Amino acid sequence: MKVRFTLEALQHIAAIGFYIENRSARAAAHITGRIFAEADRLGEFSQLGHVGVVPGTREWTVSGLPYIIVHEVDEGKDELVVLGVFHGAQHHRA
Repeated sequence: MKVRFTLEALQHIAAIGFYIENRSARAAAHITGRIFAEADRLGEFSQLGHVGVVPGTREWTVSGLPYIIVHEVDEGKDELVVLGVFHGAQHHRA
């Protein structure tokens, strides 16, 4: 299944990277890379995670990190759409 990111999701990932980069550029690259890798994994296994807070969405926690990928599946386009990436401590909406 193709994985597509909304502009908002890409902004979330960029903000995560920017925040972490202030402490360690290496860690920022590693963590953002992990988020993208987990999104690719969701493209292969779109039913991973649990039903999201927002109807029609699913949520998947990046293993070993506090980030949650909120996504939806468009079966007609054979596409998984990443709607946002949130810190687990944040209240989130897609």
